[in-house]
Amino acid sequence: MTEFSQLALKRVIDIVDSIKSHPFNMELASGSLEQSKFMYYIEQDGLYLKDFSRSLAMIASRCPSKYMKSFLSFSEEALIAEQEVVHGFFRKIFSIKDTGKLTLATISYTSFLLQSCATAPIEVAIASVLPCFWIYKIVGQSIFEKAKTNTNNPYWRWIETYSSEDFCMSVDNAIKIFDEIAASASEAVRCLMFDAFYKSTMLEWHFWNDAYQMKAFDMT
Repeated sequence: MTEFSQLALKRVIDIVDSIKSHPFNMELASGSLEQSKFMYYIEQDGLYLKDFSRSLAMIASRCPSKYMKSFLSFSEEALIAEQEVVHGFFRKIFSIKDTGKLTLATISYTSFLLQSCATAPIEVAIASVLPCFWIYKIVGQSIFEKAKTNTNNPYWRWIETYSSEDFCMSVDNAIKIFDEIAASASEAVRCLMFDAFYKSTMLEWHFWNDAYQMKAFDMT
């Protein structure tokens, strides 16, 4: 029997492929991405990761006890990524200040996650956060394969982080939990899980695209 996670991924594979082939990620792999675009992405990612960590902590407080430790660990890892990879590394080496702007994708994505994790059935909450884990693993490994012969790539630390064995193991654990919790869910809840998984995957595409276009949530 096909795992529920594989069915969910199959439904969004065209979006995932579009993320992998997006100019942001293609240029990131070659090292040709404009520094201003990368740092705008980093700024948005820092904002996103704080709310992503909160979302994971909310899941930890609501999920079956056997999964609580995993989600608390996921929450801590998100904060570490925000503090060490985002702030502690790239902000130092590029010495670029924040713009103070917010993309529509950032506010839409974080609002969706926080609402889902606070009010939706726990199965749906877990479905809403999984695409962030899984897409970063897929994209990280894809970029690594393209960039591994060029460790002088200025974005190598990012590439290394999201293609690392530790990160991939964490993602695999999240997928395993997703499948286990889906196995006992009703058909109605499984439909809601598919929908949440789709929405988060689509928001992932908009997140990358808004960063690349350096869009802002205002009229200017």
